[in-house]
Amino acid sequence: MTRLVTTLALLAMALTVATPAHAASVDVSCTGTETATYQPGLTLRAKNVHTAVSGLLSPCTSPTTDITSGSYGQTFQATLSCDTLAAGLDATRVIHWSDGSTSAFAYHRAITNAAGQTTVTFAGTITAGRFRGATAVEQAIFVTPNVTQCLTSGGLTALGPGPVVLTVNHL
Repeated sequence: MTRLVTTLALLAMALTVATPAHAASVDVSCTGTETATYQPGLTLRAKNVHTAVSGLLSPCTSPTTDITSGSYGQTFQATLSCDTLAAGLDATRVIHWSDGSTSAFAYHRAITNAAGQTTVTFAGTITAGRFRGATAVEQAIFVTPNVTQCLTSGGLTALGPGPVVLTVNHL
């Protein structure tokens, strides 16, 4: 747990380091949690799976808005297995902000597993709504799933909750 907290703290510092005037400026920065569930659970055999992802972004800070929090939910069907879970994915999620506005975040997802942690990185742009045209990066960190869950009949049914950091920047 200490390694997870340290990793999240370092990630937050890296995303909020001061930048020169001509570089990107932070529109909003948030920490929070994300959870993903899979029904039926993931096994070693690929099958059609209903995936639900939910995120709570709180607290958020912004030098130019009154946004204090956000949330998102995303559901989709995909052919998945424990082996394909780490594959890249291009998708869009809508973030609902505490001021009533929304942002459509179009991203590419990449997953890495190292030292007992699964790091999921979502990198892309805000394509509609609040902060349109800005770049965004979100990272979620989970304890790497126990592979033996993939061998059971019920399979791997969830990742998380795990801590997340989201930063939205504009040039």
